[in-house]
Amino acid sequence: MKNAPVYFTIAQVRHNPVLRLGSYAPDIQDRMRKAGYPDFKKGIAMAFTLAPQLGDAPQTQPPVVEQVERLMFFSTDSTRGFIVEQNALSFHTTEYETFEALADEFMRGLAIVHECVTLAHSERIGLRYLDAVVPPGGETGLAEYLAPGVLGLSSRLPEDVTVSHSFSETHIQTAKCAVLARTIIQSGPLGFPMDLQPIGVKVADRFREINGVHAIVDTDASIEGRHPFNLELIKSQLQVLRDGVGIAFDATVTPIAVSAWNS
Repeated sequence: MKNAPVYFTIAQVRHNPVLRLGSYAPDIQDRMRKAGYPDFKKGIAMAFTLAPQLGDAPQTQPPVVEQVERLMFFSTDSTRGFIVEQNALSFHTTEYETFEALADEFMRGLAIVHECVTLAHSERIGLRYLDAVVPPGGETGLAEYLAPGVLGLSSRLPEDVTVSHSFSETHIQTAKCAVLARTIIQSGPLGFPMDLQPIGVKVADRFREINGVHAIVDTDASIEGRHPFNLELIKSQLQVLRDGVGIAFDATVTPIAVSAWNS
């Protein structure tokens, strides 16, 4: 699309744990720097693990809090970056061009990490898109851009009633992947879903200028299952996920919207 509504994309692979991740940081950083990601930061995230209940008697087990090390690599213009964790690699970008370009760049970073730490297996592959839907007609124009099933109650409420927030969620299971399709309609600046915040990347100017009634189409596809680590298999699974995202996205938006984004 000439004016694609994608403002944030993330691809992720979860893999076997690498507990001594910090010891590999110099090697990973040197390769990432040469690959176009010279901005390097270390971070610590907090992870909460619920302990399993043992026995028949009810027991209150406090969650176990762990510090998880992160290695973060960003491009000079802060439009894309890799986040390397003990059991996952994520690629974030706010300058989406084509799926092929996204997949190639993600695989490039994944290959770098694999060369440095020798991963044993993959456990989950994920691909998530955030699209901003802002029709010229404002709130009334959303009905032309979005399928009726994701519009909420707005069209059925009295005119003097104001809707501040609407949320729709659909779980889809295709033959090869699972897709979680959400649509959030709200008023104000463009933001992010509560469970997802950008780390180290900046949103493009044309999206940061959004301030009014708009919809966020949040499409998250995933494949779960442990497989021996294989770059070619992961790349093929990414294509399966992109097809799943397309199925959900096409069902969410209308031909009028697609035509507008192509013009």
